Amino acid sequence: MFLKSLTILLLVGGILGGSAYFLHELYYKDKKLDVIEETATPTPTPEPTPDPSIAAFEAMKPALAQNTIQARDAVLQFLAAHPDSPKSAEARAVLGRINLALYRDPAATPTNIVYTVKKGDSLVRIASQNKSNAELIYWANGLSSINLQIGQQLLVPQFEAALVVDRANSTVTIFNNGEFFKEYPAVSLQIAGTSAIETKVVDRMARKGEARVPFGHKDYGDSERFVLLGAGGATIKPTPAAPADGSAPVMPAGIVLKPEDFSEIYVLVKTGTPVTIN
Repeated sequence: MFLKSLTILLLVGGILGGSAYFLHELYYKDKKLDVIEETATPTPTPEPTPDPSIAAFEAMKPALAQNTIQARDAVLQFLAAHPDSPKSAEARAVLGRINLALYRDPAATPTNIVYTVKKGDSLVRIASQNKSNAELIYWANGLSSINLQIGQQLLVPQFEAALVVDRANSTVTIFNNGEFFKEYPAVSLQIAGTSAIETKVVDRMARKGEARVPFGHKDYGDSERFVLLGAGGATIKPTPAAPADGSAPVMPAGIVLKPEDFSEIYVLVKTGTPVTIN
């Protein structure tokens, strides 16, 4: 009887022990694993690799402070190697500054003509003889008067402009003989439609009131100037002056540039200059 009872107790103990072990394996170990998983340190997201062109352009900057042929060539090489760089817009701005400075340097721009003033010459006459623009000659030489002196040497620029207006990026880019010259950010760009337009400069206008004012006239400095395009009468104008009450000026339709940018465009283009509006 005693042996029978002992046998029963051993069986019950074995069953209970097995159940306890099973519950430990099934429940406790899983919970412990959950705790380990919950407290595990997440793997950090790796930092994106910086665009190498950024460091390359920053390293070039000291050499680009001077308006030299070497600086121009370095920027051209950078843009050719990194056309989609985050620094490409800044590089184009630097290139435009250098191009503009070198354009007034006969040594850097051998296509320009150095002319010696003779008796009876005027800016209009010199421009006509050399297929240039009187106001462009005035601007390129930094003149303060249209009166010339016999023997005076003048740089007579040769510039074959073409304009590209980019609606998406709100920029106006000028090319010289098919090569990039300078890019200008538009203050306002309001041109009807969305399709590409091929047009040209119809006129360069200077007016005071309703009267047209020619270059060299005493009222020319105070005249209202704009470039008239053939596409639906669109214009390129400088930013209008702010109203006396201090409110923001109302932007006219067409293409509006900062006054200093407009002044450059105005002297570089001429009647017939091709214009592409993208």
